[in-house]
Formats: sequence, structure tokens, C-alpha cells
Amino acid sequence: MPVTGTTKSDALESLRKQLGRQIKSGSELLQEREEKTLRLVTGLGGLNAALGGGLPQGQLTEIIGRGPSRGGGVIMAALLARARREGRYVMLLDIGAGFSIESFPERDLESLLWVGCDSAMQAVEALDVATRDENFPLFLLDGRDCEPSDWKSVRAQQWYRILNQLRQREAVAVLFARSEVTSATKHRLELVSRLTLDDLHQERDAILNLAQFRPGRQFTEERAGELRVG
Repeated sequence: MPVTGTTKSDALESLRKQLGRQIKSGSELLQEREEKTLRLVTGLGGLNAALGGGLPQGQLTEIIGRGPSRGGGVIMAALLARARREGRYVMLLDIGAGFSIESFPERDLESLLWVGCDSAMQAVEALDVATRDENFPLFLLDGRDCEPSDWKSVRAQQWYRILNQLRQREAVAVLFARSEVTSATKHRLELVSRLTLDDLHQERDAILNLAQFRPGRQFTEERAGELRVG
């Protein structure tokens, strides 16, 4: 007979009374781990606020932009600039070679290692190898040119191996995509701002102030099937 939420709660409380307060449910343990998670402050007020203080270290964060001119490129540029000021190295895995060197100040490129990738699978394989290296605390994966179906060749176990490697080094990975990609992501935001041509001609800080986020949808196997078929 399946245990209902109420029955489970009652059983847990009964055990606590008998065995002490050191008994904790899995959800409570996950909440404690989340509260203790270190965060990489980005300097982007909206992003920090949406993530509870910054990018969670040891985690993969997805930033979803479901259409053009959402501001993903500007956010990447800002993260790169912040890393350069703090003396951090950044690896950018660029799927489809959409990276434009003209969009970045020369000084910010000094802390960047660019990796051009032909496919989503190739990028994830490169990320799998790169996250074993202690020299890179921040990885940016630009999958904005990928179709949702392009990610289906990546096995779930590979994402979880990458996640484990990030945790071991307290590194940060940020995946920019057009839709939800993997259940390994516990932190997912959707960019809901739509930038106009006039907006894009403003200074970077002004553009960043226009970026608006909301919590992303949960990734499920059913949702993955819809994305692959669609």
C-alpha cells in the first residue's frame, strides 16, 4: 500500500520521538545542502537575486532564452568581465561558433579559453573532460543555436558525472539554451526580457538592468519527450 504524504509525515515524526531529532528526510537533507551551498556573486543584481545570492558553486545552472534578443550574450559578457576583474579563468564552449570577438573588450578576453564545438554532444564531451581541471572555476556553455532535439544524444549519466566533478571542485557551469536541457540542473532561470534594437545600442550596464528572470520550468522525462518530438 503506497504511503501518502500525511502517513509519511506522521511516521517520520513518530520515529523522531523514539530515536531523536537526528532523523531527517531526503528533502530536508537537500534543503540543508542548498542552504550551505557557496555562491559565486556575479555582479548582476537580477541574476543574484533570482538565484539566492549568486551562481551556486558545484552546480550546473541553466539560463533559458526562448527567442532572440533575450540578453543571454550580454550576460555571458558580463560574467566574463567579472571573472577577469577577480583573476578567474573562464572556459566558453561555443556550439556553432556563434562567438563574436568584436562583442568583447580586449582586456576581458585575457581570462577566456574559447572552445569551438560542432554539436551539443561534442560540447558536453568537452565539458566532461574540462570539469576535471582545477584551473577553471567557471564554465559557460553556449547552446543557444541548438535545437531542443540536439541534446537527445547526451546521456543522463554524462550530465551527472559532470555535476559530480563540479561539486568536487566547487566550480560553476552555466548553460545557455533555448529550452530545458537536463534533469541534472537544479537551478534554472528563464530570461523573459525582450530587447529592442535601441536597447542593444545602450551601454552594457544599461542593457543588463533590462534583463528580467523568472524560475524555469521543471525538466521531466515527459517534457524531454515533447522537446525531442517538437
